[in-house]
Amino acid sequence: MISVLLLLGVLILYSPVESKNLLEEINKRSIFSEVARIIQEDQLLALKVEKQAYTAFMPTNEAMMQYQGPKDSRLIQYHLVNLPYLVKEMPDELNTDLPGNPQVYVTRLPSGNPAIKGWEDYNYFINNAKIIDANYIAQGENQLRQVLHIVDQVIVPTVARSAANVTVAAGFINPDAQKLLLKPHFYGLVDYYDVSEFERRISALDLLDVFNISGKNTFFIPVNQALNELIDKQVIHGHVVPGKVLFTRAVENQNEQYESLAFTDNLKVFVSMEEVSNTANENMTYYVKSNTVAGDVSHDKGTMLARIVKGNIPVTNGVVHLIDRPLMVVASNIVSYLQDGGQLNKFHHLIHEHYNDLLNKLFMEEELTLFAPSNEAFKFVNEERLNQLIANRDELRKLLELHVVKHRLTTDEIVNRSTREILQEETMSNRRKLYFAVNEPNALVPVVSLEGAGVNATITTPNIAAKNGVIHIIDRILGIPSQTVYEKLASDPMLSSTFFLSEQENWNERLKSKEESFTLFVPSNEAWSFIKRTMPSAYKKLFMGDFAYHVRYILERHMIVGKDLSLEELTALTNNSTRRDYKQERLNMTRGKIYFQAFVRKNFGESTGTNDTEVESDTDTASEYYVEWNGIKARVIRPDVECVNGVVHVIDQVLMLNRDVTVSGSAMPAVTGMATLIATFVTVAFARALHH
Repeated sequence: MISVLLLLGVLILYSPVESKNLLEEINKRSIFSEVARIIQEDQLLALKVEKQAYTAFMPTNEAMMQYQGPKDSRLIQYHLVNLPYLVKEMPDELNTDLPGNPQVYVTRLPSGNPAIKGWEDYNYFINNAKIIDANYIAQGENQLRQVLHIVDQVIVPTVARSAANVTVAAGFINPDAQKLLLKPHFYGLVDYYDVSEFERRISALDLLDVFNISGKNTFFIPVNQALNELIDKQVIHGHVVPGKVLFTRAVENQNEQYESLAFTDNLKVFVSMEEVSNTANENMTYYVKSNTVAGDVSHDKGTMLARIVKGNIPVTNGVVHLIDRPLMVVASNIVSYLQDGGQLNKFHHLIHEHYNDLLNKLFMEEELTLFAPSNEAFKFVNEERLNQLIANRDELRKLLELHVVKHRLTTDEIVNRSTREILQEETMSNRRKLYFAVNEPNALVPVVSLEGAGVNATITTPNIAAKNGVIHIIDRILGIPSQTVYEKLASDPMLSSTFFLSEQENWNERLKSKEESFTLFVPSNEAWSFIKRTMPSAYKKLFMGDFAYHVRYILERHMIVGKDLSLEELTALTNNSTRRDYKQERLNMTRGKIYFQAFVRKNFGESTGTNDTEVESDTDTASEYYVEWNGIKARVIRPDVECVNGVVHVIDQVLMLNRDVTVSGSAMPAVTGMATLIATFVTVAFARALHH
């Protein structure tokens, strides 16, 4: 009985509520006072809202305050649909009550929420406005059904507003994208938002008909000041997504790519949209990307990114977004892309203000790759540390040059090469490399990450093409570490085996301390795999968790406490070496001693004892660095992984012998030895008791 009553209560609570009419339903809610005021000022509109069958999408007072356009009865009419629909009943297009009956577009996206009131399992968007509450039922004249839904934004119509004494032709009252292009001033698209230059160019190419194709489409139109380059038929087609209405907030998956009209047998251009938060005011900025995956003689492969400067302009054949640069058109050079603002203006400002020489290189040199941190990436940086770097010109130079590879490197090449090798690339920064990893390499859009000087970053926008190179937007600033040695070991997939071992008896807790500094030579996962193949018994004992003493003994052989020694500092220690074939220096580790060795090998394999700093410009030599213990020589494969409390150098061998894990004599684990001693003592005592 109790469960039945509860169910009845829920049904009563969430059943559609009957009211006398829609006008009363609006008037009784304080959140609609601004809408109610506009309706009451137009007696005819008030009468219609009171009596006729409608679906009303009413914006709240807060939404009305944020809207800066005209607030009149025509605006309200665009929020009224002349048939009543509950949210689950709505078709994809709805004709509104505005003169000419322009439609609004309905988008449904799964929400992941339970449908408590019967509709919340989806998010519903009317153009770009989201329904935040729904299905309030009222009755008009002759019991005509009326339905009220609440939206979080004003639904903005595209209304022709001509000058005094100027009559708007009937065809322009309810425009398609072509009409919008022909008379942009009718719709307030003037000054910065003027698109007449784009119209002039497509008219010269006889391509105006592209913008009056029927159906539901998305059109991207560059504003006048964006058009500094020549555009052709294929570029025009690359600005149209046929068969899809894409409002900025109603795009389900930012990784989803849509075929543009420039998707043919020979040329294949996708378009996608993404949102980026604005760090200044936490508002969202929206971008559109063209991705030319198959180019031709006139159109290079690569991505072009444009900012939507005025979006969500509804037209009868879809939606129009105005953008700040043309799609598909390759930037003249990397600098021209950086200085146009958008997602990279903080990084550009940092270079321009503090290291202008790098801008000259990015402008003049050919075939470069720039990994450019987004504005958002600056949120994750310790501001004090960044200011210290800015004050030190040499350190800032190293930091900025770490983001530049001296040849063109696309994500396709990174993905292909990463399947065969651990991909590493030299940067402009002296002897510092970037290391790459690929997640889901077979996915339509593989996730590419990179590490530079201890900082892991992910490429968020790949392959932005410029005539002298390529730009990848990344989500972190390289070279300014934020992780402790502990956090680095825990998060780096290449070091997971060492981290697993270091967890035994909480040995690695010390690595969290920012009061100490550490230098660690960390074996890679592959190094431990070699131990598994060559010393299977020792490997099993170490990883089974019962030999923590042995694990500690081995790991401390790889660690220096009290110093954070970079590769450059380690190399400098070898300058006093008396050996002729290579330079070496003995290092005092936490447990024992090892040797650090620096080789400079000519390409044909000959070793020389020349100090690396003297041959840095010699392209016929390559430096190699090793640590050596008891005849085991481990190569440093990833140096200078910087952390806030030290530095990690990844090596390709484990400095251990089979005898390090021997379950006998003094090498017996402490726990096992103690258990045996106790058992022996008990046995002897018991025997003596029996004897007496």
